[in-house]
Formats: sequence, structure tokens, C-alpha cells
Amino acid sequence: MKKMIALLLCCALIVCLLAACGTDETVPDTTRAEESVSEVTELTPSDIETEAHEEHEHTHVNYKGLVTADYTLDDVIAAEGREPDFSFDAGGTTFYAYNNVTLNDLTFTQVQFSFSETGNRISCTYSGEEDQAAVLDRFRASMTAIYGEPSASGSTSSWYDGHTSNYVMLTTLNETTVQLAFYIREGA
Repeated sequence: MKKMIALLLCCALIVCLLAACGTDETVPDTTRAEESVSEVTELTPSDIETEAHEEHEHTHVNYKGLVTADYTLDDVIAAEGREPDFSFDAGGTTFYAYNNVTLNDLTFTQVQFSFSETGNRISCTYSGEEDQAAVLDRFRASMTAIYGEPSASGSTSSWYDGHTSNYVMLTTLNETTVQLAFYIREGA
């Protein structure tokens, strides 16, 4: 008896569903879909470029095109145009060093690349007898021209890229050395 009642309830449920959904096989209204397609096809490539440009009116923090932390030593060699001058290990990390490097309008006495699980660091240092304040001003002006106004804390200036989480820090290491360090993060 219970089986019979369950079977009748299932049949009643199916009949209710068919009635609610309707069995009328009408053609769906495609007018709105056609309007949407015509709206999309009316965009030109220049419209798309303009929209993309408006979203990103700034340069992402990068070092010679290295913008995500998945770059390799081969990518570094390609960016610098040569093999590292030397490498060394410190604190369980290997550093790849280049002497006398130019980036945009800046010259560094040494650039060191290091790789880690949380992101990569590129330390660009200038050591010399030149007035340190003048070097800081020149480096700050160059980075500001590219990335906009920095955040400042004491003698340290930094530029943060909210899209990639990459950032650059400019600071003095000692009386004769200025450092511009790029931090290229994972998932950027």
C-alpha cells in the first residue's frame, strides 16, 4: 500500500511540474540577445584599447620588463643582455650580480638578483664619491617620472603598484651607497 501511495504521489508531482513548466514549445525571444550582439560588434579596436588604457593609466612596477615573480635566471640574462658577472650564496639564497648597469637614465655600480618563494628582489646600488643627496634626488625624480609620487618615510621613498603588489624602495645604505630595490611579487 505504501508503494502504491508513493507511486501516485510521484505521478502527481510529475503532472504538476509539466503543468507549471508548460508544454508549449514556443520559440524563445532572441531579440535582446541580438541587441547585445549588435552592441558588442559596434565596438572598434580603438575603443577597446582606450578602455584598457583608462583602467591602467600608470606603468606597473617592473625591472626591464620583469613584472611577475615567475621569471627565471634566463629571463634576467635576456633583460640584461649578458651573463651575470658573478654569483654568491648568502643566508641560503643565491645572488646573481651584474656590475655597471644602466636602467632608463640611471647608472648603478651593481645590481643583484635573488629569487624566493614569496617574490624576487632586485637590488640596484650606486656607490661613489658623488654627493649622496644629489644621487637620491636624481633616483627619486627618475622613479617619480615613471611611477608617480612616492610614499616617504624619513629618507626612504617607495612606490607601490596596487595591481601587481610590486614595489620599489629608495634608501641610503651608508655614507657612500644608495639603493633602489625592486620587489617583484608572486601572483602579480
